[in-house]
Amino acid sequence: MPFTDHDGNELRSLPLVYRLDRDFQVAEAFCWRDPRPGGTAIEVPAHDASLPPTEGNSTDFASVPPFLWGLIASYGKQTLAAILHDHLTHQTRLAPADERLALRRVADETFRVALVDSGVHQLRARVMWTAVGIERYAHHGGVLGWLIIAQLALGIAALVAAVALGVAVHPLWFLLAAAPAVLAVVWGKDANLMLASTYLGALYAPLVAAAFIGSRLEQLLAFIIWVASGTPGPIPKAEPTLRWPDHGTTLPPL
Repeated sequence: MPFTDHDGNELRSLPLVYRLDRDFQVAEAFCWRDPRPGGTAIEVPAHDASLPPTEGNSTDFASVPPFLWGLIASYGKQTLAAILHDHLTHQTRLAPADERLALRRVADETFRVALVDSGVHQLRARVMWTAVGIERYAHHGGVLGWLIIAQLALGIAALVAAVALGVAVHPLWFLLAAAPAVLAVVWGKDANLMLASTYLGALYAPLVAAAFIGSRLEQLLAFIIWVASGTPGPIPKAEPTLRWPDHGTTLPPL
């Protein structure tokens, strides 16, 4: 019974208020008990009605770009864990700037544990954990955020090159695939994040690229139809945008 209502009973439903676009607000408080040794119960409170809709305990579930919904859904077994993570992320933003990176590290690990506790399999939980981990650095890492993203991009490129050159040129090129693992150690306690995000990123890169290209082709076709038919309204836009949202449990392309 990982999630309970405020009275300690098994959580079977969760009332939410839809605020248009992709934002929801929790209408009733619920709890999650950390199964790790010494773990305590974490309460996710109901949204404070005095706050603007997108502030306080607001959620967009797991912020999976729509073109990746065929791979990872925005809601499902991960929903309660995502709402929990959104709550912890909001608390992080209220902390002093020099404490946010460390607090988000704890929140992200809690998210991973809650995902597994909710029945999400280990690989999927690890994928989602790496995504929010990279977002952590993008939001709170400053220069380190740029460095980890650059190393991630170079590591994925190295893995792709290792496979391509190993097949086409010489098997010794496969040794290049070990480079990201060696360089990950410079990140200390976040070495596992760097390691997982690089290798999982390379694994999912072809799927992400294909889905992204497909969404752009759909946008092009929608634009052509929009022009030809003279349909009123704004120009069709591809979904999703690849910006980092200001809140929520974000799952950008790996």
